Amino acid sequence: MPRLSKSRLQDLQQCPRRLWLQVRHPELREDSAVAQLVFAAGHRVGEVARTLAPGGILIDPRVPGTDRPDLAEALRLTRELLAAAPRRPLYEATFERDGVLVRADLLLPAPGGWRLAEVKSTSSVRDYHLADVTIQRWVLQGQLKDDSWAAGPLAPLAGVELWHVNTGWTWPGGADYAGLFAREDLTAATEPLLDQVPRWVREAERILQGHEPAVAMGEQCRTPFDCPFQAHCAAQAGPQPEYPVTLLPNTQGKKLAAQLLAEGIDDLRSVPPERIEDPELAMIARVTREGAPLLEPQAAEKLAGLGWPRAYLDFETIGFAVPQWPGTRPYQQLPFQWSCQIEEGPPGKEPSEGGPPEGGPPEGGPSEEGQVREAAFLDLSGADPRRACAEALARELPASGPVIVYNAGFERSVLRALAGEFPDLARPLNRIARRLVDLLPLVRAHYYHPDMRGSRSIKAVLPTIPGGADYGLLDEVQHGAAAQAAYLEAIDPETGEARRAELEGALRRYCAMDTWAMVVVARFLEGVRK
Repeated sequence: MPRLSKSRLQDLQQCPRRLWLQVRHPELREDSAVAQLVFAAGHRVGEVARTLAPGGILIDPRVPGTDRPDLAEALRLTRELLAAAPRRPLYEATFERDGVLVRADLLLPAPGGWRLAEVKSTSSVRDYHLADVTIQRWVLQGQLKDDSWAAGPLAPLAGVELWHVNTGWTWPGGADYAGLFAREDLTAATEPLLDQVPRWVREAERILQGHEPAVAMGEQCRTPFDCPFQAHCAAQAGPQPEYPVTLLPNTQGKKLAAQLLAEGIDDLRSVPPERIEDPELAMIARVTREGAPLLEPQAAEKLAGLGWPRAYLDFETIGFAVPQWPGTRPYQQLPFQWSCQIEEGPPGKEPSEGGPPEGGPPEGGPSEEGQVREAAFLDLSGADPRRACAEALARELPASGPVIVYNAGFERSVLRALAGEFPDLARPLNRIARRLVDLLPLVRAHYYHPDMRGSRSIKAVLPTIPGGADYGLLDEVQHGAAAQAAYLEAIDPETGEARRAELEGALRRYCAMDTWAMVVVARFLEGVRK
């Protein structure tokens, strides 16, 4: 029987099939860019947490000649250090009980014994954290009470807590990270769950002794985490409806989809119209059933009232779990790049000053008759990019006319934050923020194509428009998470110049694609064709 761990028991709680695949066929795992970013953030947060419990010992031996942890040696070192005097903080202390192995982020000396601290990169305590900490508590309590395990009596476990990131704290710079974490005592909250852990262990053992569980794909594939085995499960599922009920968006749509699946209805085109009361969901189902896109004239009417020039703006931002620049907060969205397509006048009136922006989509896009030019900003120096970003915005964007975006709440928050940070630039930045026009509500209210498959993201909308391009034509940066990963790699001092140049090109092409897509969408909604 393979050794179990805290992570494997949590896999079981999300989906028995995930547990089985993780243990039996880990080579089928496909981690998303988002998952990799979360892992990197967790690693960095753990490093900082150790500095806040100074004087400790890291228990992380490796198998000679490899980078694999030597768990047997980690167990031995933990036993040795637990019995040592004086007691010191232990990092990655390793315990095993009934075949379940756990490694504690922090084991801290406390009055009356030891205190377990689990460190998370999240901004709050999540429901699944309780099971996480409970499993560790169950293992540690059993081992600390077993005198034979350490050849003598040990101090008991006095309590358990979870450290999560405090997003209200501002890093002053230097080595001072004392305010990074909020600390939540979970001793009482985990008490009622302790008796469930042995049942989880037995269930995991039963699952792993059998064949691959037959579990249909559903909400558990994305909650509480995106499962890295979704591609495998989808391939094994056999023929599926072209438009499954699961493409219904938002919480209400997902709830309805679960009800329909339970009734044996899996094709959205087969859902009786009276079953869908929500107007937005009903429209998606109707358009999908009829097979013809919906484009209502109200969108054109609203866009026709906008003046000129028109600027189409998009930001790329990064939010560090552990702030990298003084004066910033954990997960504060900090702009390192923007693209802006500037349309000087209505298409077809005068010759263009240029074609598509450099690095834009290889095909499609608005006509060259539209007088579209690109302004852009990208800082890969690794220094705080906000001042240069704000100055470029104030300098490059038109002083009048609408600034068209896709999800104005986000762009407005970035602009307002920059204005607050740099009072001397507040006037032009706030003027830009006041002129924002959001395309997303227009699309949501007046346009839908069956091939959007429930999504209103610009990546889903663009390929459904005549002349529109597909983000799949881009290279390694095709979405926001990939842009963040590319930025982090580009500012890493270990990254070579050639690779940094590749990443810069990929980032410029991706951000330009976002703004070029808005030009395409706006012209389509307004009825202007090439």
